[in-house]
Amino acid sequence: MIIMRIATVAALSVVAFPALAATQEELHDALVGNTFQGDMGGGGYSSYFAEDGTYYDAGTSGVYEITEDGVCYPGTDFGCYQATIDGTSLEWMKDGQSAGTGQILEGDALNLRGE
Repeated sequence: MIIMRIATVAALSVVAFPALAATQEELHDALVGNTFQGDMGGGGYSSYFAEDGTYYDAGTSGVYEITEDGVCYPGTDFGCYQATIDGTSLEWMKDGQSAGTGQILEGDALNLRGE
């Protein structure tokens, strides 16, 4: 009976604590030079994060920064997004709420730079 109570408390503890956001270094290591592909804001979304601080989407590009606040898009209404990363799986977070999920693909896997 004691073992069962300990297991129940342990299971509740896992549910009670959300995954920790990736650090600035973890975000940099996972995203810079790679592509995110997934869902964001209810639709499909892909973005390549170039080493020079430029992101490339299907039809646009712009500037991004990886800071203590997450992946930030200066000069836009996007603001900053935090993320949790598990292997190649990434979940974007905005104001503590899930904003999208997807996979990290190696390099410019979708040729978003158009080169």
